[in-house]
Amino acid sequence: MIEEIYSNIKIDEYIVIPNHIHIILLINKKSNITISRVIKQYKESITKKLGYAIFQKLFYEHIVRNEKEYLKIKEYVQNNIVNWKEDCYF
Repeated sequence: MIEEIYSNIKIDEYIVIPNHIHIILLINKKSNITISRVIKQYKESITKKLGYAIFQKLFYEHIVRNEKEYLKIKEYVQNNIVNWKEDCYF
C-alpha cells in the first residue's frame, strides 16, 4: 500500500504483532516526503478500509544511520514475534 502511493519508498521488512507493528522503510534520499506523512496516510488508509480506527495517535521512528545499525534493527524486526510471549500484553 505504501509503495503504491510513494514510488520512492520501499518496505524492506515488517512484522505485525497483536498490539503493534514494525516497518523498515527505505526512502530515496532525494525525496521530500516525511516519515510522519507516510505513516499518517498509511493509518488513514487502513482506518478507511476497516471503517474504524485501530491505531494509536503517536508512533516511534528511528532513522538508521549506518549498515551495522540497519542489520541490528532488521534482525530485531525479524525476531520480534519470538519475543511476543514475553510482552506484558500477551
